[in-house]
Amino acid sequence: MAAARQILDQYGLEAVCEDIGRGTSMTAIAQERGVSIGSLLTWVEADPERSARVREARSAMARYWDEKAEAGIESAEDEFALKKAKELSHHYRWRASKIAPREYGDKVQHSSDPDNPLPAPQWIVNPVAPRGE
Repeated sequence: MAAARQILDQYGLEAVCEDIGRGTSMTAIAQERGVSIGSLLTWVEADPERSARVREARSAMARYWDEKAEAGIESAEDEFALKKAKELSHHYRWRASKIAPREYGDKVQHSSDPDNPLPAPQWIVNPVAPRGE
């Protein structure tokens, strides 16, 4: 791990963020540097600044994947190209949702919304009377 950390320290945070900005995956960055993906991720998470900067770069790439999905659909010239673009679009948006779940992930409701309340469970609305009553 010490050798991997030295390699990554020498390569630098700026270079890693630039690679991410060019669309290079974390796996590809690790392979290009000759370190394992685990070593790269450990190096990133070991420092709060590195972690925040990489998270920002990946979040920016999530916007790129979303825009790429839309552009692919808009540029489709025939039915086959449109179907292919839709499949790729689905993948790109899925990828964006994994990189930036707050912006592109599915909304999960954990509590009741006053405008759209969750229904109460039936055992609360109509409790079962004890036997013998």
